[in-house]
Amino acid sequence: MPEFAGPMIRRWELGNALRRIREERHMTIAEVTAAMKERYGSSFSTTKLSRMETARRGVIPRDVHDLCVLYEVSAQERERLLELAKSAREQDEWSADTDPRGYRRYIALEQVASSIIEYTVMYMPGLLQTQAYATFVENLQYQAVDFYSPMFDLPERADERASLRMKRQEVLEGPDPLHLHVVIDENALRRRLPEPQVMGAQLRHLLTQSEKPNIHIQVMPMQVGLYPGAESVHWSVLGFPAGDAHPPRTGYLEAIFGGRVVERETEVTRMVGVFEILTGIALDSAASRSLIERIIADCGY
Repeated sequence: MPEFAGPMIRRWELGNALRRIREERHMTIAEVTAAMKERYGSSFSTTKLSRMETARRGVIPRDVHDLCVLYEVSAQERERLLELAKSAREQDEWSADTDPRGYRRYIALEQVASSIIEYTVMYMPGLLQTQAYATFVENLQYQAVDFYSPMFDLPERADERASLRMKRQEVLEGPDPLHLHVVIDENALRRRLPEPQVMGAQLRHLLTQSEKPNIHIQVMPMQVGLYPGAESVHWSVLGFPAGDAHPPRTGYLEAIFGGRVVERETEVTRMVGVFEILTGIALDSAASRSLIERIIADCGY
């Protein structure tokens, strides 16, 4: 998975470097855009430069070269930035052709995140799934191959994708683990699987994971009825360590048409606000554990 995160991290590093150099030259984005058009006669725009600096778009090495000339950066720094631009384009190469859902981009973000808040209605959170549960979820593709195959990985990769989910969970371990806070609708906990022991083991796994200090699990009980913020069945917001090598917090939404990384700060802020509402409605950690234990007993797991 480091190969997924690498290009993205380099794009952030490049964007921050370009912004820092521009600010050191005491130039606004509009001034740089005008200077680029005058010098190169290009169609360089303020939007393009802004997206380059915030790592919201791919970067053409030629543009980086021209900016370096305009900023009069040293030859050594110019070469460093050009190398970043070239390696950062690897992200665009796999995103366009092999990642129609944005899934690989999401797990790249997940690998460098320091915290995740997540809401789910139908499935267990990916970072909290057992191998057997993850394999069952991935094999659901077999039931609708013609429908899913244009957007999802091919069905024969189900085992590989389940193993990838297990590998992803390493972010929850180690000396500086990711902090995970999830709200799971009771509906997801009570859904029966063809093999009852798989769901039983999954629920017991939730109880075990909830004992870890970096994992906070809340359950949204059915008794609350309809509640706000449940328009989508699964979404999350990733937070990152402070520093120039990381982006601001980023959201992720999953729906029938695939996944979407949410980067607009106003949208991410709204997602965080909704999560705060959900955590206020859901059961606290202790009550959530009690409900999970009751479901295990009720279902005979």
